[in-house]
Amino acid sequence: MVDESDKLNRFEEAFQRGQKGQVSNYETWLQDKGIDPNKSSIEYLTKYFYENPEKTVNHEEQLESTAEYLGFFSQRSNIYHLPIIGVSGIGKTQFLHTVQHLLKQTEPEITQKYLKADRFTDIEDEEEQIFEIRDELRDLEKVVIFIDNCEWKRIESLTEALRVIDTVVDDALFLTSWTPEYWNHHREDVEDVVPASKEIHLTSFQEDETVDALEQIFRVVADDGLELPEALLQKIHGYSSGIPRLFTLLALETLRETFLKETEIGDAEAVDAAAEKMNLVGLEEEVYDLSETKLTILTHMVLWHDKSGIRPSQLVDLIDRDKSTVSYHLKDLRSAGLVESEKQGRSAYYQIKEPVKPFIQTRINQTSEYHGEL
Repeated sequence: MVDESDKLNRFEEAFQRGQKGQVSNYETWLQDKGIDPNKSSIEYLTKYFYENPEKTVNHEEQLESTAEYLGFFSQRSNIYHLPIIGVSGIGKTQFLHTVQHLLKQTEPEITQKYLKADRFTDIEDEEEQIFEIRDELRDLEKVVIFIDNCEWKRIESLTEALRVIDTVVDDALFLTSWTPEYWNHHREDVEDVVPASKEIHLTSFQEDETVDALEQIFRVVADDGLELPEALLQKIHGYSSGIPRLFTLLALETLRETFLKETEIGDAEAVDAAAEKMNLVGLEEEVYDLSETKLTILTHMVLWHDKSGIRPSQLVDLIDRDKSTVSYHLKDLRSAGLVESEKQGRSAYYQIKEPVKPFIQTRINQTSEYHGEL
């Protein structure tokens, strides 16, 4: 028989414990494990490594290639261009910050200018921003110009900005960052203005590099460090395919799943649960098996320059298919966890989910290489 008075007493006692703050929550759990909750976020870690690039595990071979070209540029007067190419989350912005940091230590006399491509306003709207940048660069004798996130700008606006900048600098090295599909699709437009001197391709980390990077991440979030089994770190590498932003997100989600499942830190099952939540389980195979129509839709999504996403009606025009066909495939892609949508007014905007995007980009790049075009 149920003792109703006992149930009420236990409920009241639990309620009073909660009033006193005696409750289990994720932040308290992290603190009990020696982990700083304020440091255990992708935003904090991203900012930390931007500000402390010497502590990152970076693309060492590509850094050396870039350094060689910077040394070459330091002794010559001309316009050079190194496009930095890699899938979303591979660490292009971190790479640029690291180059800036190391160049400042190596050759402080060389002027550096860091710009985000979205600072270039659309030409048909206004030109003030571009001409403001032009005036900032005018009369600089030797300058390295970093232009980040080029895939988030309409190519017409970006090439016009490059053209304007090119009119005022005679001795400059451009380092621009691109996703592979956007660079392949617009390479000729860009090279009509600033030809590429050499392409720098950022690739996924090898397993030992991912393990080193994860160990560094856990040294940042835990004041006394956090020893984790290498097998767990290797499992994180496997699910993330060695993509830095992805394995960072997966590591943080693994901590949360460890708390939710009330297991010990280091339990590999928490990685599986986190990967499942992030839709990473079986993702590579699912992306590889995509139909041609679905891959075409996803290609236009990654090439779309608007961060809010793309509307179904815009996809209808781009792929020349009827509305019902596009809607059917979008529903399938959303059910599979590959895309997400957001309602704005009467319109729905679709975009590829962040953890999925690098796998889609890799698949698109493989297809374009096979067919010889994008």
